[in-house]
Amino acid sequence: MSEVKYKSEIAIRWLQLLFCTVLLIGCSSSDSDTEQFDKANFESISPKLLSFELLASANPDVLIQDATCTIIGDSVVDCWVQNVMESKMLVPRFQIDGDVATIEGEKVVSDVSSYDFKKPVTLQVKANDQTKDYKVYVHAFTGIPVLWIETQGRADIVSKDEYLDAHFRLVEDAVTRASGRRASGDVTEYNGYIRGRGNSTWLMAKKPYRLKFDNKVSFLGEAKDKSWVLLANYADKTSIRNATAMYMGSISNLEYTPRFHFVDVMLNGRYNGTYQLGDHLKISKDRVNVGDDGFLMEIDFRASSEDDTRYFQVAHLEHPVNIKDPDVEYNDADYNYAKEFVEAADAALFSNNFRDPENGWQKYMDMDSFVDWYLINEISRNHDAQLYSSCFMNLKRGGRLKMGPLWDFDLAFGNIDYGTCYEVEGFWIMHTFWYKRLFQDPAFVAKIKERFNYFYLHRSDIYNDINQNANYLRYSVAENNNKWNTFYNYTWPNYDIWGSYLNEVQYMKTWLNKRFEWLKSQFDAM
Repeated sequence: MSEVKYKSEIAIRWLQLLFCTVLLIGCSSSDSDTEQFDKANFESISPKLLSFELLASANPDVLIQDATCTIIGDSVVDCWVQNVMESKMLVPRFQIDGDVATIEGEKVVSDVSSYDFKKPVTLQVKANDQTKDYKVYVHAFTGIPVLWIETQGRADIVSKDEYLDAHFRLVEDAVTRASGRRASGDVTEYNGYIRGRGNSTWLMAKKPYRLKFDNKVSFLGEAKDKSWVLLANYADKTSIRNATAMYMGSISNLEYTPRFHFVDVMLNGRYNGTYQLGDHLKISKDRVNVGDDGFLMEIDFRASSEDDTRYFQVAHLEHPVNIKDPDVEYNDADYNYAKEFVEAADAALFSNNFRDPENGWQKYMDMDSFVDWYLINEISRNHDAQLYSSCFMNLKRGGRLKMGPLWDFDLAFGNIDYGTCYEVEGFWIMHTFWYKRLFQDPAFVAKIKERFNYFYLHRSDIYNDINQNANYLRYSVAENNNKWNTFYNYTWPNYDIWGSYLNEVQYMKTWLNKRFEWLKSQFDAM
């Protein structure tokens, strides 16, 4: 009961008593009855928030339209503001059952008081000696973090080779789906550099970027580093294929899987779409941890045609191996160590006693990483993972060659119209020389079957991750489509056009489920 309603009823009751007294009419209620009435009604008031609004008319400098606010479960207020906001200083309109409302202990008056909602705040309603708390979340724009990038002089980013000076300002939303971390609405700012990145993705309308800083930085709670990337996912209408593969990596036996967070990018004051901000692949303690003298290598068909590569060929690998990290020169000690080790692994794999666990391929190649890397890429039927491109390996001196990290899945999970990778049936990576040979070892096959069953039993977790990401991105992908107009239109090399975002996500899940079932039938038969 509101305070006004309560006082009105008390006034009416006293008028009734006065009327009875003046007319000398007997009344059924005694003074004690009135006191009991007062006390009962006074104590019956339970504090409650009845409504909460953020109106454009009360916030003309911040809102271009009224926010949508919902009271959920009588404990949470969820507000969505459908425009970019640099400030969340807002005047709310609300109604309560109670005496007073406070936000973080400060008294607030509906339509009068302003408060900074950049972080989740606690609104408390008081009535008598009782209180009721509500957590208020104000989601700016699409509800995911916004990364503001300003290049010096607002220069266009036109090169993959030359960095531009830039200022980066990350504004976290009230709630951020980031590795189980709940963001607090903080603002993180750094000066750094930006350039283009990618191969075929750099030729697309929505560009991916590489970020670099003089000192180690952290954007969303991850380990600090100087190097980061922004993935555009232009060809992936779901925007979550890379995220799904990385989730599978996070539950696998791979030692390291790159970490990414979804952000809306504002480039030189203009909205540029939904991106993934995350790790650039490099050697470091918190990324590819192979020590100060280890190696990060990539099997890449382009290596022989690029100027800055340091690559070598191996007898039974279809494409060159490029040493990505550290910087080496041809025939120096580091180059020769990496080259000779991979050649020795290749020779052992194709030797007559390759199945010997002591002196065969397992002397040089790590079983667990070769199995789980294979399975994640085979399950998703990742076209480039046919030891063709973006196939990373790492090597620690004194250790064995390992596959990984995972990379580049925007054209996986049936999202490709050339070759046969859009089909749910058929092995893909198994046909490469290395994996075809590995499958001739019963020990490798046994491990493949064991680990496939692990992923198969975690299907619901994978689908749940897809669903959570799709729900989290529902507003962001709508704005991304407004910018790039990809829904209902062909974007190279999509297998088909499914229309709405929900249809795109459903196609991906349906494809993945069929793929799991086909692979299960094949592995069970081995």
